[in-house]
Amino acid sequence: MANEPLLQVEDVSYSYKINSKETLQVLTDVSFSVQKGEYVAIIGHNGSGKSTLSKLLNGILVPEKGQVRVKNLLTSDRTQIKEIRRTVGMVFQHPDNQIVATIVEDDIAFGLENIGVPHDEMDARITGALEAVGMSEYRYRPPHHLSGGQKQRVAIAGILAMQPECLVLDEATSMLDSYGRDDVLAIMRKLHENGMTIITVTHHMNEVIEADRVIVIAEGKIAMVGSPREIFMRQQELESLHLDVPDCSRIAKVLHQEVSSFNATAMNPEEIVSEVKRLTHVNQEESKS
Repeated sequence: MANEPLLQVEDVSYSYKINSKETLQVLTDVSFSVQKGEYVAIIGHNGSGKSTLSKLLNGILVPEKGQVRVKNLLTSDRTQIKEIRRTVGMVFQHPDNQIVATIVEDDIAFGLENIGVPHDEMDARITGALEAVGMSEYRYRPPHHLSGGQKQRVAIAGILAMQPECLVLDEATSMLDSYGRDDVLAIMRKLHENGMTIITVTHHMNEVIEADRVIVIAEGKIAMVGSPREIFMRQQELESLHLDVPDCSRIAKVLHQEVSSFNATAMNPEEIVSEVKRLTHVNQEESKS
């Protein structure tokens, strides 16, 4: 079917075994789908279950109840796991945990070897992946000489070389400074513009603005779903879940309280500036009349 989701999560529950008698329930009856080309942000407080959810999306973990389908392949079917991971690539919080080689080029080649890409095809894939993340000049450098942001770009390149249809980023910017975070976000933006499906798990609210849809996880369940604008208008509910809103959303709300005609849904600096210009123009026109 043309509109069949790329990824489906159906009534998924998951718990961790603490000891022989106790388990910790992390996810309970979670259901959602992701369409091809969509940009989805998953947010939640620490311990909400969002990182566990991300690991279920390409079969690193398998649901104990319910099912996850990637292009209609069940992640619980381990005979299909190679195809599932060709479709859904994962980037983790700590880039050092994904980098295994002593040279950038070799690190990217490692993933390609694991999925059986012919050697005569590898060079073009490595070149394309490094170009996509702006790291071509570092191809023959040792990864441990790179900054945190550069290492994360190499980790992303390693996944991109495998040509997935969907990229899942599990807190991929949380260990980076603002410059490294901006670099990774720019790459995500570019990949999405080129048609890649993006799923980002994050606690940085300013990163959520660019998503098409936001899924809020609380206590292992879906608490809210909506566009970033819809979600950030529910500031009190977010705060009750120990979540914040982007700086610009907070500023817009304060300005709306002071000037009722100010658009309280402004989410980014461009919208704030545009709204200030609009109101300035209105005031100028009123002063002339």
